[in-house]
Amino acid sequence: MRIEELSFVKAFIRLATDGDRRGWHERNGGNLSYRMTGADINACSAQFDTAAPWIPVKTAVPLLAGDCILLTGSGKCMRNIAAAPTDTVGIIELNGRGDAYRIVWGLIKSRPTSELPTHLAVAALKKTEDAEKNRVIYHAHPAHLIALTFILPIDDARFTRELWEMDIENPLVFPEGIGIVPWVIPGSEAAAAATLEKMKSYRAVVWAHHGTFVCGDDFDDTFGLMDVLEKSAQICGEIIAMGGKRQSVTAADLNALADMYNLHLNEAALVIEERRDCPGEI
Repeated sequence: MRIEELSFVKAFIRLATDGDRRGWHERNGGNLSYRMTGADINACSAQFDTAAPWIPVKTAVPLLAGDCILLTGSGKCMRNIAAAPTDTVGIIELNGRGDAYRIVWGLIKSRPTSELPTHLAVAALKKTEDAEKNRVIYHAHPAHLIALTFILPIDDARFTRELWEMDIENPLVFPEGIGIVPWVIPGSEAAAAATLEKMKSYRAVVWAHHGTFVCGDDFDDTFGLMDVLEKSAQICGEIIAMGGKRQSVTAADLNALADMYNLHLNEAALVIEERRDCPGEI
């Protein structure tokens, strides 16, 4: 079976295609990576190009030594992935020190996404927390989330509280909340460092005026988190356009939900004082 026909590659392609259909990937915007399991590697390693040259990474990731990662290519469009997977997607293998990689499949005449430093840093962090979880890392440009970074305070707790309140099931999806990174240059080491710091506490990080990074245990989990956040941001924007809140979900409501579902909710978002004539100023 060819690598592009394997189930994990098909799931990767489906996420990219679904995100594009949502309008999250204008032009070549966004990127996606998946830290492969041992079974995944065994299923396709016979087709790897082990003669490919090693390429240094900007910052070594020893925790990923020997790992293989399926990821999108630099300058590639998500809309083209299903039609031309070997041109737009590839598998990289990290060396035994985690300071270099080689392209063992795909990415014909191309290279990995420019956000590779962020993907590697976050993958290493999440692997230390639980090696079997948070294998998928997804960056997209969902418009309503980006729009909110021009309106709401650039503050984790305030952003979290607003999005929790847009649908009472939201705290079940991201009880830890979300992180907000002030504007940074995409693809820079500063972006990677800022995202990594936020990912120590969250699974979702919004880059102000740019886009959103999320990670999940599998492709459905990851896409679902991005989808929930974007829909909640859309509702929030519509409320603002309608003139603001007249009533909302209270801290007591959220605590009752946490008690019923045994959730550990972000305390900083819970204790924000309740107000509410003007959305965006919690």
